[in-house]
Amino acid sequence: MQTDYTSQRTINSPIYLNGIIIENEQRGDQYHHLKVSLSKSVGLVVPGQFAMLSIEGRKDILLPRPFSIHNFDNKENASRFDFLIKVVGDGSRLLAQSSVGSPLRVLAPLGIGFPAPPLGYKVLVVAGGIGIAPLFPLVLGLRRSHIDLHLFYGAKSQKDLICLHELLLLKGITISIATEDGTHGEQGLITKVLRDKVPFQAEKMVIYTCGPEPMMQAVANLAVEGMITCWASLERRMACGIGACLGCVVKTKKGYLCSCMNGPVFNSQDIIWQGDAKS
Repeated sequence: MQTDYTSQRTINSPIYLNGIIIENEQRGDQYHHLKVSLSKSVGLVVPGQFAMLSIEGRKDILLPRPFSIHNFDNKENASRFDFLIKVVGDGSRLLAQSSVGSPLRVLAPLGIGFPAPPLGYKVLVVAGGIGIAPLFPLVLGLRRSHIDLHLFYGAKSQKDLICLHELLLLKGITISIATEDGTHGEQGLITKVLRDKVPFQAEKMVIYTCGPEPMMQAVANLAVEGMITCWASLERRMACGIGACLGCVVKTKKGYLCSCMNGPVFNSQDIIWQGDAKS
């Protein structure tokens, strides 16, 4: 039975903070894990929220870049954020090349995060590649609550399973892995593994997903088949993070909504998906 859990999500007023990079770990050719110490705490952070990052002193990169908050030191009084950076353009490249001690300007916490699952519900988390970034703190929090949790983690290749080592160290969760080239786990799409392993007519189940949009659309379709609530975190280009630039609109059944203000987490049934699902 479908339930709307939107009322359980928390929205805090974002603030500008000075940040210092305290760790920059390269993970393969394309990825970096940044740990950023903040000038003061930001209060409650909800998994799925994000931050806008600006590199201090750079005149050639005028606009901040949005990144999911990958981890935080204390969800009630966060004063350190972790970010997973995939190098795809000049902004992400310069962030990835920033050395320890480099100053950043941080606007956070932004957006609406994932709602808590209802009591007694089984949780499925479906991540594709860099989509693990906002789902990682969700997994950590749910694990501490001793919830029945099954993580499905897929990527093109083993080198794109960025958080695999940390996830395999966690106890109390079930993990299924797939890579398109077969270098780790089952070969093929993670959505096929999901369909094969989960009885989608089961009740008391909720899904959280983030990754390539065709993957999320396929997950959303499975959720519809099983009458299961699915929460999807969408990635959109944005310049402000506060709904002023209108650069991150999402087409929904309620009209066009700004991902930065009304998301980035949406009920998948509200989204009007574009293109073809990858299943």
